[in-house]
Amino acid sequence: MSSFDIDMHKSSGVTSTWTHRGKRFLKKIELKGQDGDIIKVNPWINRDIVPLPPHRRTWGPWSFAGFWMTDGIHISTWAQASSLLALGLNVWQAVLCILIAEIFIATAFIFNGLPGAKWHIGFPVINRYVWGMYGSYFPLLMRILLSIVWYGTQLWWGAQACKVVIASIWPSFYTMKNTLPASSYVETNDLIALIVFWVVSFPLLFVHPEKYKIPFRFASASITVTIITLFAVTLGKAHGAGPLIHHPYQYEKATALKGSKLAWQMAHSIIGSIGGSSAGILNQADYSRFAKRPRDQIWAQIFAIPCTSLITAILGIFATSAAVEIWPTAGLLWKPYQLLTAYQEHGGRGARAGAFFGGVAFTISQLGINIAGNAMSGGMDLSGLFPQYFNIRRGAIFTAILALTINPWQLVNKANTFINVLGGFTVFLGPATGLMITDYFWHRRSNIRLSHLYIAGPESDYWYFHGFNLRAFAAWVLGTWITLPGFIAAVSTKKITVALGWTYMYDVAWPLGFAVSSLSYMLFNTIWPVRGAGAVDEYDVFGTFGPAEVDPSAPMDSNTTVLASSEGEGEELFEGEKRVMEDKVTVSPVQNYI
Repeated sequence: MSSFDIDMHKSSGVTSTWTHRGKRFLKKIELKGQDGDIIKVNPWINRDIVPLPPHRRTWGPWSFAGFWMTDGIHISTWAQASSLLALGLNVWQAVLCILIAEIFIATAFIFNGLPGAKWHIGFPVINRYVWGMYGSYFPLLMRILLSIVWYGTQLWWGAQACKVVIASIWPSFYTMKNTLPASSYVETNDLIALIVFWVVSFPLLFVHPEKYKIPFRFASASITVTIITLFAVTLGKAHGAGPLIHHPYQYEKATALKGSKLAWQMAHSIIGSIGGSSAGILNQADYSRFAKRPRDQIWAQIFAIPCTSLITAILGIFATSAAVEIWPTAGLLWKPYQLLTAYQEHGGRGARAGAFFGGVAFTISQLGINIAGNAMSGGMDLSGLFPQYFNIRRGAIFTAILALTINPWQLVNKANTFINVLGGFTVFLGPATGLMITDYFWHRRSNIRLSHLYIAGPESDYWYFHGFNLRAFAAWVLGTWITLPGFIAAVSTKKITVALGWTYMYDVAWPLGFAVSSLSYMLFNTIWPVRGAGAVDEYDVFGTFGPAEVDPSAPMDSNTTVLASSEGEGEELFEGEKRVMEDKVTVSPVQNYI
């Protein structure tokens, strides 16, 4: 045997060993079903992405209201008006923009949440009937990327609130020596606060969304009391609303806008506010699926979303304006943690105690928005991408760890193209949302064949062309390309000049992309209709819609009782008819529930 043959043999042996170890590792971390589960884990299904049965749907109207009070009352919302005033709007124009945007956002959340509320499936599974079984990986990967990055950026804001808490106990924390180089874009005390906030967050990643009801109530109550108190104390100390309300341009160093420039700037501000919520709109079904009844997500969100965000922004404007009167040399203290820090520096022990409790409330608020809005979102999407290996808890932990490794302080403090691109990601999310809403309401008439969402093969209505719905991809491209020139010019590090029309189209990227993709998708489905549009299962095979009613004589066709593996080979959904009878799995007609 030649030396070449010996080397090749050794190389083959090493590869075989590593392949064997890899398979053994994957087998070891593979999810196991829980006692009482009626499904087997495979590459398309696990306990966290199966349609939720009634006992796992725990969110009522107050749960949704608590969620949005926690999500709507936080550091970024308090300071939301600052960017609008800096663009040349006055206070009331900024408030009007926020109101219009929040009403639009609430409407979009409700409409895109209805499939989840009715059929009790989340964003990863819904995209299977929109994009195809394999095509659904594309929007999942986009959303996972955003979850990781936004978890990292919210870590930073949570760390600032946590820093106030630590400094309330040890005031020297603010002035401790910085041992990190300027190139790191973070100081020692900020990094310590961030690590503390991350560690405090970690145990909460183990709480399943089904159990969020009580934490939401506590978080929403504490942060509501805090912002009202902060607002009232600051205005009382200033003996009024302060000068920013009447003279915003003097302090923001902006020029008042008029005519068409004002109109386009207001439109840009409204769409920008919508864009900030576009990722949440896209995967709203991840939360609406926990609704006890479909209408529970509607009325709570109609009022909770616009009211919490608008009131928080207004309180932020008035408190910041009053702070100018109190500390005229401190600049504009838009961030609530900056306001709390000013009280610490200029007050006594009572002020330190107040700052402590205020910092705790904002820390809790940031925990709520980051864990529920980012970590759990990433967890759900990873669970849909790799159902055999990720459940929501594992995915949330993975999101949190990866978010720490991307150095989130650099994303916030260092001007770079990457964060600018993510800020303009609405260009890609608007068309994707348009596809989801159009497919569900226009194309499927609000009906879904649930069992086919877990079948990987031609027998599924959602298999399309080898697992890809080419109509959806074509419509998404058409909705995206029309805003790309303006997007590229906005995020490029080099000066790129494009026609004013492209800039205007980028300014309204979300609704424009939504509309173009929706209309294109309607056209493609009219020309090339798909199989099974508007069809539903004959039987409720997942026990999703109500109390179990077993009919032993009811026939169960192969499409509604069989799931396919990734190779397309059939695999029993239930472990035999006896198991079905013992667990009283619902096999009553789905038509009874829709």
